[in-house]
Amino acid sequence: MYIVNIDLDGNVDISDSFDINLDAPQFSKIGDEYVISIYNLTTIKCFDSFEFNTYGSIKTRYLTNYYRVSRDKVRWTPWLELNEEIANFPLFDHKDTMYLEIKFIRSGTNTTGVIKLLDYKLLGNAMDNSVSGEGVVIVQASSCSDCVSELVIKPPYIYKVFSISDYEIIARGDTGNYSLKYRFSQDNNRTYTQWEPLTKENISTIRINPIRFFQIQYLVEYTGTKFVKIYDLNLIGDFQNVTLDSQKTNVYGTRQDCNSVMASVVGDTATNIANANVSSNFSTSNCNVNNSPLGAADIAKLFQPYQQTQAVNLLNKLSADSNQLFGHQVVYFITDPDKKGIDYTFHEYQLYNYICSDTIKVSVEGNNFPDNQITMNQFDLSLFESFEIHIPKDTFKSVFGPEKRPSKEDFLWFCEVNRMFQVEHAQQFRNFNNSALYYKIMLKKYSHKANVIAGDKSIADKVRELTKNSTIDELFGLDNSLDKKDVANKEQLKPLTQDVLRQVVNVTIVKELIENATTIVSKNHYDLSDVEYQHTAVVYRNFRKYFQVSDNIGFTAWFRINNYTINDSHNFITYYDSNNNGLKINLESDNIIVNLNSDTYRFNIGVSGNADALLEDVWYCYVVNIDQRQRKMNQWIYKRNVDIETDASKLNSTVLDMLYSQQNDMTPVEFELEDTNIEILGSDMRMTNIRLFNEVIPITEHNRLLNQYILGDDSKYLIFADNANNKIYLPNYSFSQINTNIVRGEVGKVNTGFGQSDSQSPPMN
Repeated sequence: MYIVNIDLDGNVDISDSFDINLDAPQFSKIGDEYVISIYNLTTIKCFDSFEFNTYGSIKTRYLTNYYRVSRDKVRWTPWLELNEEIANFPLFDHKDTMYLEIKFIRSGTNTTGVIKLLDYKLLGNAMDNSVSGEGVVIVQASSCSDCVSELVIKPPYIYKVFSISDYEIIARGDTGNYSLKYRFSQDNNRTYTQWEPLTKENISTIRINPIRFFQIQYLVEYTGTKFVKIYDLNLIGDFQNVTLDSQKTNVYGTRQDCNSVMASVVGDTATNIANANVSSNFSTSNCNVNNSPLGAADIAKLFQPYQQTQAVNLLNKLSADSNQLFGHQVVYFITDPDKKGIDYTFHEYQLYNYICSDTIKVSVEGNNFPDNQITMNQFDLSLFESFEIHIPKDTFKSVFGPEKRPSKEDFLWFCEVNRMFQVEHAQQFRNFNNSALYYKIMLKKYSHKANVIAGDKSIADKVRELTKNSTIDELFGLDNSLDKKDVANKEQLKPLTQDVLRQVVNVTIVKELIENATTIVSKNHYDLSDVEYQHTAVVYRNFRKYFQVSDNIGFTAWFRINNYTINDSHNFITYYDSNNNGLKINLESDNIIVNLNSDTYRFNIGVSGNADALLEDVWYCYVVNIDQRQRKMNQWIYKRNVDIETDASKLNSTVLDMLYSQQNDMTPVEFELEDTNIEILGSDMRMTNIRLFNEVIPITEHNRLLNQYILGDDSKYLIFADNANNKIYLPNYSFSQINTNIVRGEVGKVNTGFGQSDSQSPPMN
């Protein structure tokens, strides 16, 4: 039976899969058909892509696909060809119920063999369950008794956010049975953060780039039987309103009004304040109170020598009209910096995405296009010189939105001269009355750059078609690939004589290669059985004392149990005090027990009370994500995909085998530890690659991180990483001094700094 999934953003996913040996549709001869009927679809606007997998298809034996649509199951459209990209979907009113049929037909010239349909997936768009929030938002009880009413509020304003200190909700009705979540985007709605509960701790500690535009969405989930009315949702902090011409504000709400409990101002006196985040005196003052003794008519009659609005508007209209009459039509591609490539040290962007494109008219200064003379030099192949164009501000913003403006790395296609140009410089040009009516843009020849990539496939295809056989990468691609193969990886880890990670190491460090295919996972490990049971084995320096309820934690380790017995406790990490505050993780009797303050969470990897879920003398990987923002705890156990440990180096793939996984709901905690260090206790176990992060580890990154001996880009999220390396012991001289009291004739005896004088250095550990 097919599955229909419609998410909160209006994305539709209809899919089904078949068992190849049981119910898979079979096509034995040419012309065999199979029709899938998908009925009673609501709020659907269109479908835009389709994919399927088969068994038995070859170049001369394959399936062709068709579809048709109806509103009443009586009148249908003709059978239309169903391609991977659906470009011919008929116009459909989302208010009507949609009936859809998909037909598979065996085609080709080969009459032998059988084709079986394994699965299919149809992707499209529906009306998203969202409102702007400019009016009163009413969330009614769901018609289903066990269902949750959901509604997304999208404030219509775009802001720059410098800081957020709190939030407030102005609502009435059944305010005890709803909850709020939020997410935000800082790349023009391309990607959003995960939904997380709207709390003061979460919203005030999120990482926001103050120079990037900020767009937020709220998810209202109502579980009651009546309704709840939300009049306003306000963020309290320091903001700049980009939509309303860079107005400075301290409240970021869903409505353009003055309702704010924290500001002690409520413009709508009928609003009942409930469920506000902080208590505040209710005030019925009006933001538009006019304290002037003159009326509006009297003020209009006053002499206003600097009032140039009408003249500026006229000039703006003339500029836009002349652009429409005499402008040249171009395809303009907007680029936007990628958040992964922001260099905060040098204050520059390194990676860009071209995210959207549209046709727009531009004016060429003096109508002087560059000539087509080719210039060759030792640095570049210069086809054109730079030249200047103008784009009216209102025209640009009406096409691309108020939050976008021309910037360096944008590029555009001149249809009339069949050439692509790149923006070298863009600025608002101010002339009459210091008003900026248009952008002055300097263009140069376009060259494809590796750090500028497409935001989606359609834009990439459009650019590729326009620039085919014209880029340096295409002309010299083979030589470029050969150059990359000549680059060797450099050593990333150098041993130091000063251990900045560990305070105490009471265990033996064993030198042993742990390999996974051709990858070296570790070179050393701790033998925790070398110390007394449950006594201190390794003590780390206290890297972080305070954890808030909005702080996430990630932890990974490789471990191997020597003797796995019931009721023996194997400690992964202990950051716990005598008052039951902190974090502690232990393995005991097929249970991994995570203690967060006084709360206990159990990860059952076998039958409780037994000790047979894990094998002795086998290396395993343990991963735990304590996601306090989402209130979820996820745990996994992996191993190398091999039955005999000595065969691990012979594997063809480094993909790890997931043995166990579990997700638990959790309650966020807060703790601050004094005079308590992170440590590992002795047990009959071996450990290495012990890593503690201040962020959760996405499951898609587990295999990469667990196979890394040295962390790269992810080290910015580290609290500490311990590869069980040996400390190198060398003579330690006093600060910039040599012992001058050496007795003449006793050459080679120096002060080692360890309370001894010897001609030999202490032995290596």
